[in-house]
Amino acid sequence: MTSVTIRPAVLSDAGMILDLVNRLAAEQVMLARSPASVLERIRDFVVAEVDGAFAGCGALAIVWSDMAEIRSIAVEPAHQGLGLGRRMAETLIDEAKQLGLPQLMAFTYVTGFFTRLGFKEVEHARLPHKVFNDCLNCPKFYCCDETAVLLTLVPTDQLPEPVAGSAYLPLPGSQRPAKGPPPPSI
Repeated sequence: MTSVTIRPAVLSDAGMILDLVNRLAAEQVMLARSPASVLERIRDFVVAEVDGAFAGCGALAIVWSDMAEIRSIAVEPAHQGLGLGRRMAETLIDEAKQLGLPQLMAFTYVTGFFTRLGFKEVEHARLPHKVFNDCLNCPKFYCCDETAVLLTLVPTDQLPEPVAGSAYLPLPGSQRPAKGPPPPSI
């Protein structure tokens, strides 16, 4: 009988996380990560183990007071098809709920994985903190081929106003949302 465990990552997992994510990135399944990006955010990661051996990883990164991102969901090819990706994602969704986060997002090449979990496709401009924090430094910024997806964890009429006001940041071609104050003049 196969034993599956989903647990918080520890520093000794960093090399295996980095190796798996970057192998899959080389196959254009996800974006690559640097050693620093994994080590600095090791507490964001969960690890899947099959019979005590590393089999996959995923991370929950808080983006703003009202949003987190599920990122780097990856499963070793030998263990794909066991539902490990789904189990890690569900663990991360539960963690987001426990933290009181009303929304989760992801940028993905595997849209169907996330839509089966209840995420909806959205325009990149709906996620300005992601775009301005991560995407500006991505080599694919001007030719992004990932799909943005969003999962609302509370009814939309109950979404809280984020700390420090609206997260609206003007993007080329974006419209100002009807709700919220105008952006500050620079």
